[in-house]
Amino acid sequence: MVLEFQTFYRKWTNENIYIVVSTNNTDWTVLEPTSLSGGPIPGVYEVFPGMAVQEVIQNPTQVRINISDAAGNQPQVWIRFYWSGEWGYSWFVDDVKLLEQPAYELIMENGFLSHTGNGEEYGRIPPQHLQTTMRVGGDFLNFGVNAMTNCQVLMNVNGPSGFSASGNSVNLASAGGATMDQSVNLPNGGALSAGLYQGNFTVTASETDQEEDAGNNTYLRNFEVTPSWYTVDGIGNHPPGYQTLSSIGTNSFTDDADGVIVLNQYPFRVPQTVYGLEFLITSNTVENSYVICAIYDTTTTETFDLLPPLYETDVIDITAADVAAGKVVVSFDVPQNLSANAYYFGVKLFSNGGVNTIRVVDDLTVAQPGLTSAIYLPSDSRIYSNGNGFAIRAAMQPLVSVPELVAQGVSLSPNPTTGLIQFSAEAVGNYRIEVLSLLGERVMEERTSGNATLDLSGLAKGVYMVRVGNGLRTGVQRVVLE
Repeated sequence: MVLEFQTFYRKWTNENIYIVVSTNNTDWTVLEPTSLSGGPIPGVYEVFPGMAVQEVIQNPTQVRINISDAAGNQPQVWIRFYWSGEWGYSWFVDDVKLLEQPAYELIMENGFLSHTGNGEEYGRIPPQHLQTTMRVGGDFLNFGVNAMTNCQVLMNVNGPSGFSASGNSVNLASAGGATMDQSVNLPNGGALSAGLYQGNFTVTASETDQEEDAGNNTYLRNFEVTPSWYTVDGIGNHPPGYQTLSSIGTNSFTDDADGVIVLNQYPFRVPQTVYGLEFLITSNTVENSYVICAIYDTTTTETFDLLPPLYETDVIDITAADVAAGKVVVSFDVPQNLSANAYYFGVKLFSNGGVNTIRVVDDLTVAQPGLTSAIYLPSDSRIYSNGNGFAIRAAMQPLVSVPELVAQGVSLSPNPTTGLIQFSAEAVGNYRIEVLSLLGERVMEERTSGNATLDLSGLAKGVYMVRVGNGLRTGVQRVVLE
């Protein structure tokens, strides 16, 4: 009998997590973090043996634990998820199942196609950033009661420039697992033609014809080569039935209703001009939330710091049209010429103090390593690994977007100013005027039907952003206060 569940866990220093099985719901073992250091205890199973201090597993990770020695042939059992320690981060558990082991059963648990060679898997890759090789492989498991022999993974990638590979043959005892992990030379020296590439990983063994379910011997994984976009997410290109989505936003963290930054890392193999980005938002995003988009160097991400931006947009209002479209398209005012390096493309989220929630779509389909995708929390000025892939996409070609323009006939003057700014509009309407600091903090707000005077003399000298909206269009102008 096998216990299967999905989990996410980060270990602190003096703690451990266990599965404990009882046949009477009374004789429960009391455990300490080091309880198994002296040897096995009947009915007690360590979830992640040998896990290092502060280590974080991928979110989510599927765990299978063979509990047959404690639960096999028993009329009833109780299962306890047991955390032991003094302090801890978190342990999440979901999708708990009890499975009966078949006599023979191979499972292809995952498959990966990493063009960087470091394990990151990008959903859309510009051809100029492909290398001559690709790291490919996947994990497979003997889930059956009996040993299986000559287990081997065959990989085929079908597409405009297809390629294939095969792993070494191994024998697996019951509950034994192995990994195919190798570097494959890409066709045409890595110059793959544009289009969708569909990867198929299939594990076979000498006993495959005796398996009860050969359908789980295969795992699918797609990516796209395109000159237009560089994306971590593969939303829209994933194989049918594989895509899993979530979201993160301004209501995800108690102390960070404003200023959370969601980021994706993009490695450029050659110098690259970037014209903008787009990001997907959920339908429960509220209009009049706003964002600031930016590009960051990744030099110090190993220390969980985030450097000041290399480039930053003005404030961008989220409109009803954006929410209806499910995405926001951002054209940079000046295309950014970036050298060969790795960069974060980030979206800084503002909810007006929790009033206007904004949530960015998160692609959970492929677990990403390290800081491929990250979250910056202003409450502690640190970045954390997301473990998945935000739908924040870097544009390699000029964008055509819905313009965010101040209604025709609107003016702000003088600029620079020593304090007073005159706002005037030729057309009568319901205008909302907000003055924002460069950190996106709103320091002043006015509403007018056509003309108004803004007095900035009480503010510190510097650069501010004045955002004007009439319910249909919005626009932002930088103003210098001298």
